[in-house]
Amino acid sequence: MTRTAHIVALSLGTLIALATLHAQGPASSTYDREKKVKLEGPVTSLDWVNPHAFLFMDVRETTGTVTNWAVEIGNPLDLEKEGWKGSTLHPGDVVSVEAMPARGQKKQAAALSVTLKATGRRVFAPAAKKAAAPVAAPAPRWPNGHVKLGTAPGKKGYWGTTSAVLMVEDSSAKISMNDEGLLASLADVDRVAPFKPWAKAVYQFRQRSLLIDDPIRACVPPGGPRQFQTPHGFQFIEQPELGRILVLLGGGDRNWRVIYTDGRPQGQAAEVVATYFGNSIGKWEGDTLIVDSIGFNERFWFSNGGLPHTEALHLVERFTRTDMNTLKYEVTVDDPRTYTRPWKASWTIQWVPDEEIPEYFCEENAESTFIR
Repeated sequence: MTRTAHIVALSLGTLIALATLHAQGPASSTYDREKKVKLEGPVTSLDWVNPHAFLFMDVRETTGTVTNWAVEIGNPLDLEKEGWKGSTLHPGDVVSVEAMPARGQKKQAAALSVTLKATGRRVFAPAAKKAAAPVAAPAPRWPNGHVKLGTAPGKKGYWGTTSAVLMVEDSSAKISMNDEGLLASLADVDRVAPFKPWAKAVYQFRQRSLLIDDPIRACVPPGGPRQFQTPHGFQFIEQPELGRILVLLGGGDRNWRVIYTDGRPQGQAAEVVATYFGNSIGKWEGDTLIVDSIGFNERFWFSNGGLPHTEALHLVERFTRTDMNTLKYEVTVDDPRTYTRPWKASWTIQWVPDEEIPEYFCEENAESTFIR
C-alpha cells in the first residue's frame, strides 16, 4: 500500500490502517490510490459479510442519472471489535462519502470517510482507546519445563502483530515496497529472492498486474509462511499426548494446520497428497520447534507480493518463543525448480493477551455477487 493511502480516515479526526479495510487480498488491483471521488445520497442497503463490508447508496450523477454505488467500509471483524455493526446505518440514511474509486468503470469505491448528513457525524470509526502494552513476563512452560507456544493455563491469547508483512531474503538490503508487496521499482526484483528466469518473469508479471490474480482474493487459504503474516493472527494448540500441534488461523479459510511431533519420519514428496499447508513434521531442539514441510500444491501464493513456487517447495521453519510476548519465526525456502538456491527470511510476532482469535469465514461477496 502506498504511503498516501496506508491510513484511512473513517471517523472525525480518527485514522484506521487500510490493511484493516482490505484484510483479504491486495487493494491496489481494485482501487486507484491516486484518485478520489465524493459521493452523496441515501443508503439502500448494507452487506455485512466477511472479508469486506459494503454500504450501497444511490448517487445522482452529473448527467442526472441515479446509479447505485458499492462503498467498501472495512472488515466486519474489525468494525465489530470497535463497536460498529450492520445496523449502524439504515436504508434511507443520507450519507456523504469521500473515497478512492475502483479501477475501470465499476461503480465501486473504498471509503476514506463516511458522514451522516443529518447530524454531520462521521461513522465507522475505531475507538480512540489504544490497547495496553502486554505485561513483560518469561515464556510459559509445561510442568516438565518445556516452553509452551500457546497460552498459559487458565489464560487466553494468540499471536497477532508481525514485524513484517512482506517476505524477502534476509541477506537483502532494505527494499522499497508497500505493505501489499508491490515494489516501488521493478529494478529491485533480483534483491527479493534468487529467482530462476521463469520465476522472475512470473513475479514481474504479478507485480505489473498489481497482484490482481492473487488467489487469496477468491478466499483460497494462505499457505506457507503467508499464514503467519495475515490479519487476525494465529494460535497454537499443543497436544503432546497425541503427538501433534494444531495451528489455528484467525484469517483465511481452511484455517487449521497439523504439525506432527510423534517422531514419525518425513515422507517423500511424490508420496504426499499436495495441500495448502503441506505435510509438516516437527521436533524440538531446546526451546525451538523445527518444522519440516513438503507436499504443497501450487494453488496459492506463499507470500504477499506474488512470490512463485512449485510442488517441489520444501520449507524448514523455526519457532522460538523468547519471552511471553515475542515469537521469533525463521523459514528456509528450498524450491530447486523456482529458485537458484535455498534462501531464508525471518520476522517476529507479538502476543495478544486476554483475547481469542476471531471466527473467520471468507466469503466472496460484493466483488462478484452484488455489483452489477
